[in-house]
Amino acid sequence: MFVVRKANAVDGKDAVALIISSAPVALNRLFSQHTEERDYLAKTFLIKAFTKQAGQFGYGNHRVIEIDNKVAAIGCGWQFDMGEAYVQATLESMTSYYQGTDVLEVLHRCQVLQQVFARPGVDEMCVGHIGVADEFQRQGLCRQLLAHFESLAKADNKQALTLDVKQDNLAAIHCYQRFGFNVVRTTKDASPMSLGIYVHMRKTL
Repeated sequence: MFVVRKANAVDGKDAVALIISSAPVALNRLFSQHTEERDYLAKTFLIKAFTKQAGQFGYGNHRVIEIDNKVAAIGCGWQFDMGEAYVQATLESMTSYYQGTDVLEVLHRCQVLQQVFARPGVDEMCVGHIGVADEFQRQGLCRQLLAHFESLAKADNKQALTLDVKQDNLAAIHCYQRFGFNVVRTTKDASPMSLGIYVHMRKTL
């Protein structure tokens, strides 16, 4: 059994590569942007954001499994009220990378996706950014991460774990179902990003 630990800034590139692998189409369409003056890349933004402890993409709320000095798996957990500092740090991570009014388009895309990805309820923890490196697939790392977040949720008196996964990611869906998640609903992204259909799943604790 491998040990799940808190992520840190040094995890950087390996961690971000796995975060992107968890939702490559969505993250690239959200954060990659071409303007007359600059090309913004999702990978570059996420690496910069990850080096900060706070915020949605900061290392602070991520957990990793390290094998042979490499980040083999990653995940994170969100709650209903992450606090004003969390929100401010997320905004600062964007405004420090996207120059001037360029950030407005990114914020708009993020806001649009709130219709697809449900905010966790007060009694829930939402897990996300679940990624496992190719060479460590099928070794139970996804399940181990989920078990870790379940223990954190129970310690915080949450009643359920939730997550959102793309409908065509059958391997991930089967992993979540084996862990006890059930499908609650499916939602199609109707925005110009055309991200497809996502499945919202829930496990009662």
